[in-house]
Amino acid sequence: MAASEDSEPPGSGGGAPGPERSPAPSRAPPATLALRLEEVTGWVMARAATMPQKHKFTVGDKLVETCLEVTCLLVEASYTRDKLALLARASRGLTRARVLARLATRARALSPDQLAHFERETVEVGRMLGGWTRSARRSRA
Repeated sequence: MAASEDSEPPGSGGGAPGPERSPAPSRAPPATLALRLEEVTGWVMARAATMPQKHKFTVGDKLVETCLEVTCLLVEASYTRDKLALLARASRGLTRARVLARLATRARALSPDQLAHFERETVEVGRMLGGWTRSARRSRA
C-alpha cells in the first residue's frame, strides 16, 4: 500500500464526526470492494512477514490466510448469481480477521497503531460488504 499507515485512504469518509454513518461507502461497486480488501491483504502480508518468528507461523499465517479467503470470496461473489452465501462467509471471515489482529496485538506481533489502521480499513470494508449484501437481498426478492 503506497499510503502511510496513519493516513486515511481516498474515499474513506472523513468530514464531521457524528453517530450517523455515511451511506456512500455501501454503494461501491463489487469490484471496488474486492480491490479494497486486496490492498488490505497486501498490507497484512507485509506485516506478517516482519512478525517475530514465534508468531509469524501461527497468528500471522492465519491472519493472512483469512484475509486471502475473504478476498477470494468477494471476487467469486462478483461473478455469481447467488451471492448471499458467499457474502455471509466473507462477513464471518472479516470478523475472524479482526479477532486475529487483536490477538496479534496482544502478543505484540502488531503494534496498537497497526491494529488501529487494520480496524479502520476492515470497518470500511465491512460497511461496503453490508451494502452489497442488502443490495443482493433486495434484488433476490
